[in-house]
Amino acid sequence: MKSVSVIPNLTRANAKSVTDALLEQLRRLALAYYLPLSQRAAFPLEDARCFLPEEELFSAGEVILPVGGDGSVIRAAKRAALHGKRVLGVNAGRLAYLCGLDVAELPLLEALQTGDYTVQRRIMLQARTYLGNELLREDLCINDVSFCRGRSIGLVDLQVSADDKPIANLLADGVIFATPTGSTGYSLSAGGPVLEPTLDAVLLTAVCPHTLAARPYIFHADTRFTVRTVRGQRTSDVCCSCDGEETFDFPDGAWAEITRAGTAAELISITNDHFIDVLNRKIKNWYGSENT
Repeated sequence: MKSVSVIPNLTRANAKSVTDALLEQLRRLALAYYLPLSQRAAFPLEDARCFLPEEELFSAGEVILPVGGDGSVIRAAKRAALHGKRVLGVNAGRLAYLCGLDVAELPLLEALQTGDYTVQRRIMLQARTYLGNELLREDLCINDVSFCRGRSIGLVDLQVSADDKPIANLLADGVIFATPTGSTGYSLSAGGPVLEPTLDAVLLTAVCPHTLAARPYIFHADTRFTVRTVRGQRTSDVCCSCDGEETFDFPDGAWAEITRAGTAAELISITNDHFIDVLNRKIKNWYGSENT
């Protein structure tokens, strides 16, 4: 390996100092690196030739190194997957599930040169939204796609099917389709189970359903899901969001198709941490331990 692309999320308080430490380590390893052209002012001592427009970063480096938290890794991994590139997240904040290294572990980057690392393939979801036969938008999701109430506090009424077989008419605050990677996110808050992140599965979790019968479902990742609004019901407006990013209106009469994406995210793992180790540390933080 000869080069990497570094993508810092400078909105995080520690990201600049962590990135400086990362770049120093890359220089020690004689690894060439590229940075976003938009961040040139933040790194005035770096060679001007290492700055590239963002659309070129994902083709220039052999590995993508986002610096930030899980959100930074998710955004980078989705774009990296489209270029066939692997991702190694460097944590610049609190404990993160998807970041492969903390700042104290930067010397382990030598493994990129020796090949002493493993690669985890994480399935992604493709969400397509239609109005009739018109495709309104198409989104790629690593964590989840959710359909939830909009500006009103009323419930939403959704018809959910799997492989054209009705699952339920849900009267709820919403419904979440989560990958195993996303099972520790929004779905977990809604009472869903934690899945081992490399499973080929999709988790369906209702959000505050107005029933005693609704429980989370786990389906094979090749299942095709559809979600439709119920016309004429006096319920709340529906909004949709992928990976908790941009939220958009789901028009009355619209429908969505959720399937496994044609490509997977590839996350590099250098340390010996198992998913359960990270999960246990996260749980300790939830119960009031010192934040890492």
